[in-house]
Amino acid sequence: MSQIRPIIKKVVNPFELVKIIKLQRNRKKVERVRDDAQLKLYSQILKGDFLHYGYFDDPTIQPEDISLNDIYRAQHRYAELLVEKIKNSDGQVLDIGCGMGGLLKLLQDKNLKAVALTPDNTQIHYISGKYPDIQNYHCKFEDIPLAENLNRFGTLITSESLQYLDLDRSLPLLHKISKPNATWIACDYFRIGDGAEKSGHYWNSFLEKLKTHGWELKFEQDITPNILPTIAYVHLWGHNIGLPLFQFALEKLEVKQPGIYYAIKNIFPFIKQKIDKNLITVNPQIFAENKKYKLMVFEKIAV
Repeated sequence: MSQIRPIIKKVVNPFELVKIIKLQRNRKKVERVRDDAQLKLYSQILKGDFLHYGYFDDPTIQPEDISLNDIYRAQHRYAELLVEKIKNSDGQVLDIGCGMGGLLKLLQDKNLKAVALTPDNTQIHYISGKYPDIQNYHCKFEDIPLAENLNRFGTLITSESLQYLDLDRSLPLLHKISKPNATWIACDYFRIGDGAEKSGHYWNSFLEKLKTHGWELKFEQDITPNILPTIAYVHLWGHNIGLPLFQFALEKLEVKQPGIYYAIKNIFPFIKQKIDKNLITVNPQIFAENKKYKLMVFEKIAV
């Protein structure tokens, strides 16, 4: 009973109840990018400082045969593919949505002049400490100071960050901050179907917007098969381990703490619904039916 009292006190106390209601109502107003707990979790699990899906040279590898070291190697391989596409080795490279700085390290190792940008608090704190000699911007790309960056960058990179950009604002901005004949390297997934999971831009509408914003597609590779092993690996762990552990925890709570279980049991279906939704997101078959993952290189043209 002692464990239940704090819960009851908060519910019956009108001041606490008002606070609970306000927090719940305002949950959607909190800017996800400012301190993303999900990305922080990924960075703690994946120690290579990369937050993307990686690239498997062997797309037929089965999730049961994948280790965390395989994931690390795939993520490093993905970053290598991006660096290989850089044409101007003398110009500055802007890593838009730099995450935990994995790509920054590769750029630095290649003696390329990197500049980092991220709106996330955790990420900016980490890369500022790890790469004190690399200039960084702590903001959304759309808010990058324009005056000091006009015609500055020879290479722009959006590595699984394009999906978060407002295209109507970002495409003209990419053009303004880049040098003549600059290269924009983009690697991300796009929506091609009408699945329930809404992340990513629609592929066809993205291509249409490009036509009027001064970027010409010079290289395109569909790497969907090469990123699917990571998705299959995550789905395997979630479905075969995560769900059974969740059910086990509920059953243990019901036996060991029946009062607490009774008090909060109505939230369990919502948690289960959230888990099921996330598993759909990382279902490789559903992903491949509704999305395509593209590696692309664009060149700046006059508008």
